Amino acid sequence: MITSDNEIKDLIQQHQAIQAHMKFLMKALSPLSMQSNQGIEQSTQLKDRIVLYRWSLYDFREAIQRQVELDNQIFLGSSSIEEILREHQTIRDQIDIVIGLAENTVFNEMSQEELNICSLKIIEAVNKICKSIEQHIAKEDKLLGQRLNTHVFL
Repeated sequence: MITSDNEIKDLIQQHQAIQAHMKFLMKALSPLSMQSNQGIEQSTQLKDRIVLYRWSLYDFREAIQRQVELDNQIFLGSSSIEEILREHQTIRDQIDIVIGLAENTVFNEMSQEELNICSLKIIEAVNKICKSIEQHIAKEDKLLGQRLNTHVFL
């Protein structure tokens, strides 16, 4: 598929938007971390924060899906497409897992200890997702940079 310089630049801008979204998600984790160390009286507040965080995760999943669709269009026919598709699936699976953790917390009664454990699992999962996405974006940006520099479009 032929890809123009503008399409490549748009994808790079989309990558920057995803990175900004990840920074927001990471910043929003701080209250979860701080609250998971509080006493029983804080369990309602922790659960409420997880409820709100779950909505941010839904938005993030939608943003990633749009990004994946754009990536697939631009890299279609590329020798790297198989690896890119595998990484996309891994990232989507990781996001679904963390959303499942948040939904489990929201829809089930939990003790303070269970809430704390779930909160920590959410934090760990989001950190892992962000690292995976950063690595993925770095690879794609390198490929895009090569295409821009050589003006060889697939």
